Amino acid sequence: MVLLLKKEEVTFPMDEQAVMSFRDVVKVYPLPAGDVTALDGVTFLVDRGEFISIMGPSGSGKSTLLNLMGCLDTPTSGDIFISGTRIGDMTDAELTNLRRDRIGFIFQYFNLFPLLNAIENVTFPMMLKSGKNVDTKKAHDVLHAVQLEEQFYSHTPTELSGGQQQRVAVARALINDPDILLCDEPTGNLDSKTGAGIMDLMTELNRNGTTIIMVTHDPNIAKYSNRTIRIADGRIVE
Repeated sequence: MVLLLKKEEVTFPMDEQAVMSFRDVVKVYPLPAGDVTALDGVTFLVDRGEFISIMGPSGSGKSTLLNLMGCLDTPTSGDIFISGTRIGDMTDAELTNLRRDRIGFIFQYFNLFPLLNAIENVTFPMMLKSGKNVDTKKAHDVLHAVQLEEQFYSHTPTELSGGQQQRVAVARALINDPDILLCDEPTGNLDSKTGAGIMDLMTELNRNGTTIIMVTHDPNIAKYSNRTIRIADGRIVE
C-alpha cells in the first residue's frame, strides 16, 4: 500500500497500521578519539495499538533509539517515519510540531513544572499547541482517567507523592491525543507497589488503543508489554 502524504511529507510503502517505522537507521557520533556508532542498521515497525518494551545493557543504544523515536535527534543515515511522515527532511519547527501533536513523553523523573499545579502541568502542552486557550474540562477528564483524585488537582508537584506525580505526567502526555506514548523507565523512580499501579494504568491505556513504547531495564516491567525489542551494540538482537 502507498500512503498519500502532505506536501512536506514523502510517499513510502508501509503497513497502514504502522505508527512508527525505522529502516536501516544508523546513528554515528563524531568524537575527537574516533566516530562512535550508537545505532547500526536498525529496522523495525511499530503497529498501531502495540505495547512494546525496549531492553538492552548500558551503552547498547537504548537512549539513542529513544531520542530518535521521539524526534529529539535525526539519524546519520536511514529513514524514520512517524505516522507516515519521514522525519529526516523536516525542519526544526516541523519536528517540534510533530513531537507536540503526535508523541507523548513519560520520563523516570516526571519532569513536571514545580510552580504549576496538576491541572496547569497537564494543560501546558495544550497551551503550546493553541495559545492561551486550554480545555480545563479535558484536563479534569484525563486526570480522572489516570485515577488521580480530584482533591489533588490544585496541588503542585512537591505536594504530591511520586506515584501521583507520575499520574500527572501520564495525563500531560495524553492531553493532546498523541499517536505514540514514549516511556523512559516510567517506574524507575517509584517503589514496586506504586510502579505496579502505574503499569496497570499503562496496560489499561493500551487496551483502550494507545500505542506504547517503553524503555526499561527491568524484566518484570517488560512483562507488561506484548513485545520486547532487545538491543545490543547498536543492533536489534531479537
